[in-house]
Amino acid sequence: MEAKKHQIECHNCQERMTIDFATANFATAVSVINGKKTETRTYFEQCPNCDAVNKVTSDNKEEWGKRKGPNIKFFMFSGMLGCLLFLVLGILALYFAFQGLGFVVDWLYK
Repeated sequence: MEAKKHQIECHNCQERMTIDFATANFATAVSVINGKKTETRTYFEQCPNCDAVNKVTSDNKEEWGKRKGPNIKFFMFSGMLGCLLFLVLGILALYFAFQGLGFVVDWLYK
């Protein structure tokens, strides 16, 4: 499956340019509506004449070629792991803080 090459006019200088979906930078947007997942990609390419950044949005997966986007499940898993690590470190910090407070109170009353 080959990626599409899209011809557009530059929004700045109105010269014709090509955005190649196989090599251009892209951003992915995923939305879930009524249990149906839709994914769109916005491709960005700099104009060779005026260096303005132009973009094209596509929701047809057949146009994208073989390039893979970011794995959403990986980001969700790493976020969950970060929250869990934050909780564990917070509990450890509170434990040692109360241990130190207990030591100070024992020292003051002796």
